[in-house]
Amino acid sequence: MNLSLRITKKAKRLLNKLTSFLKDAKSVVVIGMGNELRADDAVGLQVVRLLKQHTANRLQVFEGHMTPEAFISPACAEHPSHVLIVDAAELHKKPGVWQIISSNEIEGGLFTTHAIPVIEVAAEFQRRCDAKVAFLGIQPKLRKVSLSLSKECQHAAKEIADIIRRIMIAQT
Repeated sequence: MNLSLRITKKAKRLLNKLTSFLKDAKSVVVIGMGNELRADDAVGLQVVRLLKQHTANRLQVFEGHMTPEAFISPACAEHPSHVLIVDAAELHKKPGVWQIISSNEIEGGLFTTHAIPVIEVAAEFQRRCDAKVAFLGIQPKLRKVSLSLSKECQHAAKEIADIIRRIMIAQT
């Protein structure tokens, strides 16, 4: 699949992982998580906001904020084959770096800012929707009280939304 993206070699590896996850997706739900009052913690919300204008039968997005579990029923009503949960995550990388995160890494405490652990939310998606679930974590730069994302996370959100959109178009 040629997505015609200008990306670095490192980003290409991540693109390949995301493309592999979304391969043969009949329908995709993207859940953005985060607290929009805590700067880069809202980067997952920004990804879904950028995708909203591109939603169609095969792509639906939900702003999960701090309670993504509240969106399990509405998301499952869309009958997704794939669910992608996007959130800020402590990856111990440079700000704006993103990666697909396995369930084992999440169980190790990667996500800690939400009422219900993301691993439990994923298990519920798998149980109720019978969907393939993945996590996309983005390294935050700023965690202070702020309504603005750092430039690094703004760039990451745009890159991720563009990649998801292009993958979905390429698979039609």
